[in-house]
Amino acid sequence: MATQKPVEWVSTLITRFEDQLPCRAGPQTTHSRINEEQNQACLIQISRHKFSLVISGLTKILQRVNETYISVNSVPRPHGADIERNCYESLLIVLDTLEQCLSNLPKDTAKFDEAMNVKLLLRELCQFIDSSENPNAVQLKTLATKVLFALSLNFFNAVFNRISARLQELSTCSDENPDYTDIELIQYINVDVLKLTKLMNETILKFRLLKKSVHQVLIVSLERAIWNWLDTYPDEFADVQQKSNEELAKCADCLFDLLDQVSDTKKCRASAWPLQIMLLLLSPKVFEEIVTSDGGTPCSPRHSKKKQFIETVKRSIGPHTSSKQLTEAAAVTCVKLCKAVSYINTNTANVAFTLVQTIITDLKNLLFNPAKPFPRGQNFVYHDIDLMVDCFVSCFRLKPQNNEALKVCLNPNVQYIYHYILVTSLYRIITQPRLHWWPQIDIIYCKSSELRSMFTDTLNKVAQGFISHTPLRMIQSLTLKSKESVPKFKERNEEIPGYRALLLWMVRLIHADPMLMLNNQGKAGHEIQSSTLELINGLVSLVHQPSMPDIAHEAMEALLVLHQPEKIEVWNPEAPINTFWDVSSQVLFSISQKLIQHQIVNYTDILKWLREILVCRNEFLSHHKDYANVGSHIAICKQAHIKLEVVFFMYLWSIDIEAVLIAMSCFCLLCEEADIRCTTEEVTVTTLLPNYHLYQDLAQASTILTTGRAALQKRIMTLLRRIEHCVNGVQPVRDVYLYVYFFHSFLRLILIIGLFGFFFANINYFMHFFFLFGFFPVL
Repeated sequence: MATQKPVEWVSTLITRFEDQLPCRAGPQTTHSRINEEQNQACLIQISRHKFSLVISGLTKILQRVNETYISVNSVPRPHGADIERNCYESLLIVLDTLEQCLSNLPKDTAKFDEAMNVKLLLRELCQFIDSSENPNAVQLKTLATKVLFALSLNFFNAVFNRISARLQELSTCSDENPDYTDIELIQYINVDVLKLTKLMNETILKFRLLKKSVHQVLIVSLERAIWNWLDTYPDEFADVQQKSNEELAKCADCLFDLLDQVSDTKKCRASAWPLQIMLLLLSPKVFEEIVTSDGGTPCSPRHSKKKQFIETVKRSIGPHTSSKQLTEAAAVTCVKLCKAVSYINTNTANVAFTLVQTIITDLKNLLFNPAKPFPRGQNFVYHDIDLMVDCFVSCFRLKPQNNEALKVCLNPNVQYIYHYILVTSLYRIITQPRLHWWPQIDIIYCKSSELRSMFTDTLNKVAQGFISHTPLRMIQSLTLKSKESVPKFKERNEEIPGYRALLLWMVRLIHADPMLMLNNQGKAGHEIQSSTLELINGLVSLVHQPSMPDIAHEAMEALLVLHQPEKIEVWNPEAPINTFWDVSSQVLFSISQKLIQHQIVNYTDILKWLREILVCRNEFLSHHKDYANVGSHIAICKQAHIKLEVVFFMYLWSIDIEAVLIAMSCFCLLCEEADIRCTTEEVTVTTLLPNYHLYQDLAQASTILTTGRAALQKRIMTLLRRIEHCVNGVQPVRDVYLYVYFFHSFLRLILIIGLFGFFFANINYFMHFFFLFGFFPVL
C-alpha cells in the first residue's frame, strides 16, 4: 500500500498516530508508548518525502487537540483534570513530532504548497507563544519555540512576512494594548547573517512609526535574535570580526542612532543599552575607532554619541556612580559585552578585549560581592541569576586562570545562591557546544574536594528539611524557589525548594562530568576510596526518593555514568578492583533492599537501570579478567549478590509484563559475570552460580515471543521446577514461597471449617429451604 497508494497510506498512519494519543486512547501504558514512538518515528522518516501531507495532518491534529485543551480549561467538567492532563501530554507529543519532522527536512527544499501549510502551522504555534506563566503553558511554549526555530530554517520568508505585516499594522494601530506575539517571534527564529540583516533593515524602515511600547518589545526581541545568531552561527560572527560585513555594519550603525534618539529617559536608555553594545560589535571598524580614541587616536565626530555611550557605561559600572538604575543597566550591558567578546578568538588582536579589561574588575566586584549582593527586586530574581551565570561563564572563558568569582562561589560560608550560580555555570560550560579557543573544564578539577563538600552539605540540608537563617545583608529577592510552582501564600519553609533546586543541578553536574567530583590528586588510596563511597552513597540515597522524582532520575543517570569502566578506574587508582567490589556491591545491596521491601514505586524503571549497571560492571570486569576476583570475597559482595537474585526472582511474578521480562533478562548478566570471573579450573561457573544453566534458560525464555501473561508465567513455573541448588538468592525466595503457600493453605482450611460450622449451626433453616424448593422428597 505504501508504494501503490502513498497518499492513503500516509493518511492512515496519521490517523493511527492521532488515535493513539492520550487524549483519544487515555493515559499511556508501556505498550501504547512504544506504539506511539514507532508511529512517530515513521512519520518523521516519511516527512522527508511527503512533507506537505505529514505537516498538514499534524497541524490539524494540533489544532483539534488544542481546542479540546482550551475548552477543558475554560469550562469545569467531570474528570476535567484527567482530560486536561491527557490533552497536555498529547500536545507535547505532537509538538515534539513537528519539531523533529522540521529538523529532519533537508535545507532549502521548501516548495509553494509546503509554504502554505507552514502558514497554517505558524498560526497555531503563535497561540502557545502567547501563553500564561503556569508550568504547563511554559513547557508548551518551550516546545513551540523549538518548532518555530526548526521551521524558520527552511521557511524563513513565511515567518518574516508575518512579522513584517504585524509591524505595518502596529505602525498605524491606535490600540493601547496591542498584541505583540508576532513581534516576539523574532526571538525564536533561526537567523544567519543575511536573515539578521533583513530583519534589521525591516526594523529600521518602520521604527520611527511605532509607539514606545512596541519599541521595548522590538528591542528585546532583536537582541535575542542576535544571540541566537551567535549561538547558532559563531563562525559567521568570527568572520564579521575579521572582515567587516558592510551591509550589516550599516544596519547596526543606523539602528544604534535610532535607539539613541528615542531613548530620552533613564528607563529607556537602560533597556536599549544591551542591544546598543551588541550593535557596536557588529560594526568592528567603528568599534575599533571608538576604543582606540582613548589612546589619543582621533575619533570621527559622526561617532561621538557612540563614544559617549561607551564612556557612560564605563562610569556607571564603577563604584562611584550615583544612579542605581544606570548601574544596573551598565551591569547588564557589560555582561553582554563580555559574553559576546568570548565568541571572538582570543588569538586575534581585537580591541574588544581592551575594553573588556577596563570594566571586568568593576563588574565582578559589583556582581560577586557577598557583603553587598546585586539584586534588582523580586521580579528580577531569575534574570539576576542568569546575569551572574553569564558573567561567571564569560570570565572563565576570557580569564580562566584568574577567576575571582570562582573563589567567592566556592566559599562554604556565602549565601547558597552563589553555590547555585557556580553549579549552573559549570554545567553550562560542560554542556554548551565548545568553540576551540574556550578553556576546558578540567581547569576546575582541582576544586573537587570543595565541590564534594558542597554536594554533601546540600544533600544533608535537603534530607533534613533544613531552613537556613538568612544573613542580615541577604537580599530577600535572592531566594531560589522552584519555577514550577509559586504558591499564592508563602510558607515558612520557603527556602527548602532553593536547596532542592541546588541539589538537582549538582546531580546534573555529576551526570555531565563526574570527574569534577572524582579528582583526588595527591591523596592516599583509602582517602580516595572513602570520598568516592560517600559521593556514590549520597546519590544512591536519592534514587528511592518518591517526593523528588526529577532528582531521583538524575541520580540514576549519574550513577550509571559513574559505573562506566573508565570512571570506575578512578574510584581508587591504587586499588581499582578491590574498590569496585566494595563500592558497587553497596550500591546493588541498597537498591535491591528497597526493591525487596517494595519501597520504590517505579520499579520497572529501576530494574532497567539495574540491568544497565550490571552491563557496565561486566564490561569493567572483562577489562580486568585476569584478576577479576581480587577483593570479591568480602561480605558485602556475597550479600549484594544474594539480594540481587532475590529481586530478580521476586519480580518474575510482577503484574507488569515488562518488569517480568527485564528480570528474566538480568539472569543472563549474572551468568556473564560468572563466565568472566572463571579464570582458572579451580573456579567454575557453577561454583560462583550453582544454578547457572537454569539462569541461562530463564534469560533465553525472555527473548521468545509469548502471547499473554498466563503463558509467560506457565513457562517460568516450568523452568523454576528445575531448580537443583537451593542456595544464594534461591533459599530466601523459597522460604518466602513456602511461608505464603502454608499461610494460604491455613486460610483455606479456616474458611472451610467456618463454612461447615455455619452450615451445621443453621441446619434447620437450610433443611426448610431444601424442602420448600423440592430438593428432598416429602415423606
